[in-house]
Amino acid sequence: MTHVLKIYYEHYKRVAEGTKTFEIRNNDRAFQKGDRVQLRPYDPHGGQDYSDCLPLDRIIGDVYPIDADRVVFSLLEVSK
Repeated sequence: MTHVLKIYYEHYKRVAEGTKTFEIRNNDRAFQKGDRVQLRPYDPHGGQDYSDCLPLDRIIGDVYPIDADRVVFSLLEVSK
């Protein structure tokens, strides 16, 4: 399964640089180990257009529940 997710641009940059290797999300999509995520930069205020930024493709590693509604999961590079 592939999940297309919005991510704030500052976090998008850190994932692209490799310094952010996890996500905390509402578990409204039943994230599973091995699922793919496609991260797209997002401006919550609508002032920036990031349509020229390529989506970041990652694979979900381990998934840990935080509580009944949220999980944290690792982001792994997709093998070329």
